[in-house]
Amino acid sequence: MPMAPAEPCLVLDGSARHGLRVGVLQGGRWIAEAHSDEGALEATFACAEQALASAGLKFADLRSFAVCVGPGSMLGIRVTAMAVRTWAVLQPCEVWVWEPLVALAAAVRLRGEASTFSVISESRLKRWHVVSVDAAGLPSPARECEVEQVTALAGRILTTAVQAPQVLPLAQVVPEVWPDLPKVFAQASVLRLEPKPEALNAAADFATWSGERHRGTP
Repeated sequence: MPMAPAEPCLVLDGSARHGLRVGVLQGGRWIAEAHSDEGALEATFACAEQALASAGLKFADLRSFAVCVGPGSMLGIRVTAMAVRTWAVLQPCEVWVWEPLVALAAAVRLRGEASTFSVISESRLKRWHVVSVDAAGLPSPARECEVEQVTALAGRILTTAVQAPQVLPLAQVVPEVWPDLPKVFAQASVLRLEPKPEALNAAADFATWSGERHRGTP
């Protein structure tokens, strides 16, 4: 059985190139949402306040946080992850994390896809983040691929990036996962507990970013 966050849960996604989404999850559905076209640096706290106010809740009412750790916008993910780490100190709560491609893959399966497929999102330097899903519904670890590698993938290539077909003609654009996220969170292996969330690096090895400065050799 998948683990579920205690409710109400404040959910934050700063992984998109533009904008931020915050929602309050309760009873397996969104009871309030706040979106901003501004970046996470400008909008995280305002969106959190707006979502809580719309839900008729106070900060002290929260029982958990869930934050997207990428891959995606490094700045947006870092800001939202650090905000959640700070809030969890002030208001001791469970902290959960998820990866957007794993969530998208789960949403695609919920929508009826039963065969092998891959989900992709734009990375850096004309590369693409990829998660492949086998016929049993098991997702691969996220990896970074060249265009030629993506083209050679087995099964359908699915993405929420509307510009993807310009570079990858075989890519098919599918609906965003956010509206389905409450249902997706109920699926196994989408959410995991992480007391100190960190941004997932866009590098090919997917190292995490800790916020600490690298120390050079004297």
